[in-house]
Amino acid sequence: MMALIRALVVLGVLAMIAYATYAMISGTTERRIHGAPAGQRWLATHYAVNDATRIVVRKVSAGNGDILDEQVVVEIPNGDSDFDSKFLEAMAEARTRAALFESESD
Repeated sequence: MMALIRALVVLGVLAMIAYATYAMISGTTERRIHGAPAGQRWLATHYAVNDATRIVVRKVSAGNGDILDEQVVVEIPNGDSDFDSKFLEAMAEARTRAALFESESD
């Protein structure tokens, strides 16, 4: 009986992962087809620089992805003991800023 319950839980988790993956892929594709604005868009992203990770909001060309503007949210040293929580907080802030900038450009 316990093995059956475990199997059901594993199947449920796998189904949720499959659904989340499908929703993410189909949502991205739908935005590219229907919602991609002509001209420019704002994106939250991050990249490595020296011994740190820089979280930024970028204005990019919708056609070719050229970077038109970049605003630094924060730069976190890679050795920071609280790196994960600072990174997640900074990415949330960057996404919020990108959404704000996108709404202002409409």
